[in-house]
Amino acid sequence: MDKVPNGLLVYEIVKQGGAATRLLIQLANQQAERLFGLSKEEMTGRFAHDLFPDAGNFPLWSDIERAIRTGQPTRREVFSSISRSGIAAWFDVGIEPLDDNRCAVVSFHDITEWKQTQQSLLSDSILFQALSSTVPEMGVVAIDFFRKIALANGQLPGLFISNMADDLVGRRFLDAIETKYGIDWQRYISTAFDGEQHYFTDHWNNLRCEIYVGPVRNPSGQVVMVLAVFKNVSEQYAQQQALQQANVSLHRSNESLERFAYVASHDLQEPLRKIRAFGDMLNVRYAPSLDEGGRDMIARMQSAAIRMDELIRSLLSFSRINTPLLTFYPVNLGDLLRGVQGDLELVIGEKGAKVEVLSPMPVVAGDETQLRQLFQNLMTNALKFVAPGVAPRVTITARILPKEELPYKPDPNLAYQLQYAEISVADNGIGIDQDNFQKIFGLFTRLHGRSTYAGTGIGLATTKRVAENHGGTITVSSEVGKGTVFNVYLPVAPDPASLTF
Repeated sequence: MDKVPNGLLVYEIVKQGGAATRLLIQLANQQAERLFGLSKEEMTGRFAHDLFPDAGNFPLWSDIERAIRTGQPTRREVFSSISRSGIAAWFDVGIEPLDDNRCAVVSFHDITEWKQTQQSLLSDSILFQALSSTVPEMGVVAIDFFRKIALANGQLPGLFISNMADDLVGRRFLDAIETKYGIDWQRYISTAFDGEQHYFTDHWNNLRCEIYVGPVRNPSGQVVMVLAVFKNVSEQYAQQQALQQANVSLHRSNESLERFAYVASHDLQEPLRKIRAFGDMLNVRYAPSLDEGGRDMIARMQSAAIRMDELIRSLLSFSRINTPLLTFYPVNLGDLLRGVQGDLELVIGEKGAKVEVLSPMPVVAGDETQLRQLFQNLMTNALKFVAPGVAPRVTITARILPKEELPYKPDPNLAYQLQYAEISVADNGIGIDQDNFQKIFGLFTRLHGRSTYAGTGIGLATTKRVAENHGGTITVSSEVGKGTVFNVYLPVAPDPASLTF
């Protein structure tokens, strides 16, 4: 990001009580530091409204939220004092939503000088002074009442037969441009002399421009000239295309990685079975003949093989849940949780744990196998991550929410989602530091050593993916030493006939 010449900020849409949402700055580049007069540390982790309080109800904020919700990139020019200096400036802002439906990359390009030049050209009767102050990225052509080029200046695009201003001045405008563009530009110029303004984007060869064509009036209000202003946005366009391509490449890379994980894990199972089988044979047949060191080696090999088997099974499970769900069915979470408690009955008894379901459980729309895996992972973690000597206490509650109160934007393609269930799994465990809230949902993430708490580091990544497969999500709240609450959001099952899509 630091190699990009524009200021870049990555915003995340965050729920802030009720139906209100706010924009949290997750990343910033060096250009953004220079542009806003703030360090990356001062910007990241801050809400936009708090960081730029003078911006007020800045229309850009709603544009960013809309782009994230719709997945549609957008651009606009904004005028605001969103910098430490407090000096207002014009920015050309490009908004590129990411695939996660939560974040967008926003590009800021300071166009204050260009806007000042444009305003001068439109309002200043001393046209020569305005033209002399044009910036290098600008091209300006003035067409007089006789449709001839009176003035030309700056960087001129391939629309013209020459990029040298002296070659164009004095020619009829239509004679000075390439013939194939004549019909469109005759209309632009004619309607501009009638008082109309045109704003559009076009490209010639490798030069992409934002273009303004509009009238210049004398003090009496009469149109005396037409001004064509060309702003070179090739670099910004290339950056936007690069961002889009990077998103596509990242998506393909993730798919390839998931396929590789499945194939690799599947192919590893057979040799691992042989390792475990031969280890068992060694232990049974030859352990009595070995000294303590030899028996310890066999035990270590068997322990490592068991951990490898757990990891492979977790990888296979994670790979399988990445397959898109085509059909949802009603799943009674009350029945499902009773089944999970039954599966964990031995662990619950050994630890002296208490698991309570404190409210009626809803019927949700989904895949029962995946949802069972989700809640079994959460309950297993709640039973596992407790301080020594502490009996685990797990409570599960549920409530129904309208989609407007969700802490995330649900997939708009799943039109049947009108109400959602919030299922909360709370424990009295060791808790999680707030800095690790996002990290824990990553693949192979372990916050504790294997000698302290066993596991593969895949469970919560699987849980999050299952929730997202169902058009839901999972959030966490916790304090170190005070337990953890995981909130799972899933669509409530409507009429069963409408669940297939």
